[in-house]
Amino acid sequence: MIDIGTTGIKLSVYDEELRKIHYEKHILGFEQLESGFIEQDSRRLAEVVRGLSKKARELGVKKLGICTYRASVLAWRKDGSPLTNVITWMDGRGIEVISKLSMIARALKKLSGSLNTILSPDSPAVLLKWIYERMGIEKDVEDGKAFAWTLDSFLIYNLSGKFLSDSTNATLTGLIHPKDLSKIDIVFDLLKLPGVTPDVVENVADLGRFEGMDLVVSIADQQSAAVGMGVLERGKVESVHGTGSFIEAATSEFTMPKGGLIPLIILNLGGRRVYGLEGFIRSTGSTVDWLKEVGLFSSYDEMEELARMGRRKAILVPSLGGLRVPRADKLRGIITGLDLSTRRADIVSGIAWGISIHLAIIIERMRSHLGSLREPLLSAGGYSRSDSFLRRLSDLSGMSVARVKDTEASSFGVAKLLAYSDGKLSYEDLHETPEVDASFEPGMSEDERNFLIKEYSKLLEVITSCERNPFMRGSF
Repeated sequence: MIDIGTTGIKLSVYDEELRKIHYEKHILGFEQLESGFIEQDSRRLAEVVRGLSKKARELGVKKLGICTYRASVLAWRKDGSPLTNVITWMDGRGIEVISKLSMIARALKKLSGSLNTILSPDSPAVLLKWIYERMGIEKDVEDGKAFAWTLDSFLIYNLSGKFLSDSTNATLTGLIHPKDLSKIDIVFDLLKLPGVTPDVVENVADLGRFEGMDLVVSIADQQSAAVGMGVLERGKVESVHGTGSFIEAATSEFTMPKGGLIPLIILNLGGRRVYGLEGFIRSTGSTVDWLKEVGLFSSYDEMEELARMGRRKAILVPSLGGLRVPRADKLRGIITGLDLSTRRADIVSGIAWGISIHLAIIIERMRSHLGSLREPLLSAGGYSRSDSFLRRLSDLSGMSVARVKDTEASSFGVAKLLAYSDGKLSYEDLHETPEVDASFEPGMSEDERNFLIKEYSKLLEVITSCERNPFMRGSF
C-alpha cells in the first residue's frame, strides 16, 4: 500500500498475517510560495507514486491500495498531466474567493453554520473555485478535456485512467454530502462551479488496474488511521499526530456537530457507513520540525530529553498555521510565559503542554456531543513517539492514552482493507484494536485540569480577538 502524506510518501508491504515486510519513505515536502500559499509538486508526486507502485509489483504485490491526505485539490489534463500543483489543506489562498462572494452568499454564510464552514478560505470547494478562476478551465472540464478535484482522484486517474473519488475524500470537499453522497447543490450555485464530479465509490472498490495489479482500496489518511486502530464503534476515539494533530471519534449515525468539529465518513464499505466527528490542529509535527530547524534542538531524542527537564513555565499556542478551534485562520504562533530565566527545556516542554491542552478542548467538545468517549484514547503518528507529550495529553484530557505499536496507523488501515477485499478479514475483524506499545494514565487532579483548561480558554479568547492585529499575524 502507498500512504501519501503531506511531507512524505510511504510504501508498505504486508504479508498475509498483516506483518510489515517492506517499508520505504520518500520525502517530498511542500512549497510555501508566499504567505498562505502552500503547494506540493503534483508532477513529482505522481511520479513517486507510480514508481512505488512499480516497486510493489516487483515485490510480488497483486492488489494495491492508497491513502491520501485530504481536502487538497488540483487540476489535470485528460492525459493525466497536471495543470496545477496540489493546493494543500494548509493553504489559505481561498481568502481571495471569499472576499468576492455575492451578498446572498455572505448572508447565507452568516445564517448557516455548515455554509460558514464550507465557505472558508481553506475549504476544498473554495480552493477549487480559485483554480477555475485562475486557470479558466471551466469549458475544458465540461467537455471532458480536463479535470479538477481532490488528490485521491488525481492519483487514481494517473494509475488507472478512471475519474473516481472515494467517499471519505469526496465528502470533505463541501460539495458532496456525507449523509447520502448527493451533491450539495447550493454550494455549486453560490460558487458558480461546474457540476462535473467524479463517480464517488466505497473504500473498497474496482478502481482499475496498474502494471497488472488491481487497485482496490482508496481512503483518506485520517480515516484510514481510524480503521487501522479499530475506531468503528460509537464513542471509540483515536488521535494521529503527524504534520497536524487529528482527533477522530466514531458515531452511530450522521450528525452535524457544533464548536468547530467536522462530520465525516470514517468508512464506507459493503453498503454500511461508519460516521464520525473530527477536530484538529493544523501545526503540531510541523511546529516541532520548525523548532528543530531554527536550532532549539538537534534531534528528536534531544527534544524528548529537554521536554522531560522543562518546567511548567512556557506555553506554545499551536497556531503557526492558524486555528480551527476556535476559528482563527490568520493567527500565528505565540509563546507565553517568557522571562530572563526561561531555558530551552521550558520552551520544548511548552510545545507538549500547548498541543495537549488545545487537544483537550477538542476532546471535551466531542465528549459533550457524544455524551461519553470510550477509553483509551489511541494514539499514532510521529509525534506520538514522545512520551512527554502523551503524558501531558493524558493529564489534560483526563483519559487513558495508549500508543499503538505500529505508529503508521494509516498504512495499517489500508492493509486491513486489502485483507478484507481478499476475504482474509471480516467486517467485524476491522473493529479490532492493534497491539499497544505504551499506556499513560492521568496524573493530574480534575480540579487542576479544569483550572488549566479554563485559563487557557481565556487566553485563546484574548489572542483570537486580536487575530487581525499585524503583530499577531506575523506581518507588519
